[in-house]
Amino acid sequence: MAGYSNPYILLQFPELGDDVSVLMRNPQLLAPSEVTPRDVLLDDRGQPVDQQDAQIAMYEVFERVIVAWKVYDGAVASALELAEDADPVALYESLNAVQEAQPRLGAVTVDNISRMPLRIVNKIGEELGRVADPS
Repeated sequence: MAGYSNPYILLQFPELGDDVSVLMRNPQLLAPSEVTPRDVLLDDRGQPVDQQDAQIAMYEVFERVIVAWKVYDGAVASALELAEDADPVALYESLNAVQEAQPRLGAVTVDNISRMPLRIVNKIGEELGRVADPS
């Protein structure tokens, strides 16, 4: 078979739950324009003026490289109203005993990427970072 080996990377997250995974294009095989965020306005120290815009610009890169995923929306957890003297151990045990089914994130979009767990966001960022430092 002709072409590059390993055109895709499968990221699995067994520590987050059963069958949580992200399939992404191998960033080391992509053109620079695919993995470079759009320009954002910077201040005189070289920092983004609008942090949210900079984050969205990075999520746009994620959107271009993610092929498919099985990721759940952790943001749907119900808000808790707790008594001041709530016992953390008892609360933890009761919450784990009655876990609600979490919906899967749908299509790969910037909005859905912004709702991914930080553990997954960081791992995708690591893979993209290898482009600059492939060692």
